Amino acid sequence: MAAAVGAWAGCGSDATAPPGSSLGGSGGSGNVGGDASAGTGATIDVQVPDALDPETACSVITEQAQSTPLHLYVMLDKSSSMAGNQWDSAELGLTAFVNAPSSAGVSVGLKLFPRPGSSVPACDQQEYAKPDVPFGTLPANAQAIISFMASASPNGLGTPTYPALGGAILKGVELRQNNPGHTAAVLLVTDGEPQGPAASCSGVDPEDWAAIAGLAAAGAAFDPPVLTYVVGLPGVDQSFANQIAQAGGTASAILVSQTNVAKEFEEALAKVRGQALPCEFEMPAQVTSGQYDPDKVNVVLDAGGKITKILQTTDCTAGAGWYYDDPLDPKKILLCPAICSDVKQDYTAKLDILLGCKTETVR
Repeated sequence: MAAAVGAWAGCGSDATAPPGSSLGGSGGSGNVGGDASAGTGATIDVQVPDALDPETACSVITEQAQSTPLHLYVMLDKSSSMAGNQWDSAELGLTAFVNAPSSAGVSVGLKLFPRPGSSVPACDQQEYAKPDVPFGTLPANAQAIISFMASASPNGLGTPTYPALGGAILKGVELRQNNPGHTAAVLLVTDGEPQGPAASCSGVDPEDWAAIAGLAAAGAAFDPPVLTYVVGLPGVDQSFANQIAQAGGTASAILVSQTNVAKEFEEALAKVRGQALPCEFEMPAQVTSGQYDPDKVNVVLDAGGKITKILQTTDCTAGAGWYYDDPLDPKKILLCPAICSDVKQDYTAKLDILLGCKTETVR
């Protein structure tokens, strides 16, 4: 496995690197909008987008931003320690997650671990790359996931996290390679420490936290990356969960307490969805078809009714706004890292794209 992991760590320039960064790529969008905004920051808080009011000289068409497609592989622990409230709560939380309107458009696949015994070696990661519930876009795939969970039960011996996570990351890599422009992430859900499936998996101790973290790190280093999110249910070793999440590029695990497992698990899944969705949004068809010019596009953030205009920028280090993937032939709207980080903190927030008024820019 070590050879395969090493092969993942590809390199190359990032075609959509933030303008002003040292990552290479397309650079800034230029002063697409012409006149600069009167503001000097990258955002302007307003109750309504007054400068873009439909009653002004320009007309406004509002389109809810459609994020880049996300494939989320849920790798769910079904070891015997999950029996009882843990399993019931996981089933309720997962059901609520796949039925939530905000999950619509996310492609989800589900795998339980440990898998049933078979002639395939227990350490084989490729077996865990085969989901129990094939990937499908929500809400269409919701019933398949709900029905499968209703028919399953926690009855596994051991917690073979090493091959399970390795297989999930392999599937994420496959999804990214087969779907250019899409995003793939792994969600590991567990309530315990790794146990088994053997004393050694190709010379690696599968219970070694560092070895498991190495798999997550390899996924995060892949080009393009496959990040690993971790939801730790009651009983999980917090240090282990955080180590895997940090190595997987997601900072820390999301830990669920004993207080209200089902509700907290549902909220944890929603948080993962919000964090995993990339800050890249498809250009509205009205622009790509030529109905509206790219210099008449504006972006606003709706966070619980508070409207914030995000300004276009030519340099994310100077003004954290938004920019085009290609200023000459834009296909996507991208948020600068600082704005992206703020948006991901509020997984209920939504982005609207307003068409028809001159683009407002950071100056």
